[in-house]
Amino acid sequence: MQVNAGELDKRITIVRDDQTTDSDGYIGKEPVHVRTCWAGFSRTSGKELVKNNADYGAVTARFLIRYTRTPIDRKMVVLYRGLRYRIEYVNNYGDQNQYIELLCSIETPGRVIHDNQ
Repeated sequence: MQVNAGELDKRITIVRDDQTTDSDGYIGKEPVHVRTCWAGFSRTSGKELVKNNADYGAVTARFLIRYTRTPIDRKMVVLYRGLRYRIEYVNNYGDQNQYIELLCSIETPGRVIHDNQ
């Protein structure tokens, strides 16, 4: 599986949402930076759904990044072009410790995604 490193031309940030408690005792989530890197991006599928009489667009995307020893798991999200992609699957691409493939999903209620953002 040959990868052209020049195709890793999209800047992404991987974050983990940590649970926090404010001074009043309210529980919230705060994004914690895990890694910023270059990635290859492609949409693997898109489908329109109807949930509770609301239109939804579901998009499955693939990010390919260089291998890192920093642990990346399904509890993290990828930030790309102002959207949050949930990591559904993490794959050591080709089992060679050179690239990591992140298969992600996003649901966009009532919103159209434009590539020119």
